[in-house]
Amino acid sequence: MSPQEKTSMMMSLVSRWQESGMTQVKYAEANNLSVHTFKYWLYKKRKSKNLSGGFVQINDYRLDQEFILYYPNGVELKISSNTPIPVIKSLVHL
Repeated sequence: MSPQEKTSMMMSLVSRWQESGMTQVKYAEANNLSVHTFKYWLYKKRKSKNLSGGFVQINDYRLDQEFILYYPNGVELKISSNTPIPVIKSLVHL
């Protein structure tokens, strides 16, 4: 089984668990998985949802608002909404 096939299979299992109403432990046991393996894939699925790697367009904001840049290594950088565009661009392209 290729890594892509395994990822697809495990993500599908996690999706089915969310609809099953079962506890994580019971669902993992029913699918011959260790609880740790199941929780790992659940974490991966949640992370992929939250950090899609794309940009979010912001249409309505206040000048006193802060935004957070999330980097792939887990670093979060808070910046003010009045930060100049060239500075933001340089932070995105680190």
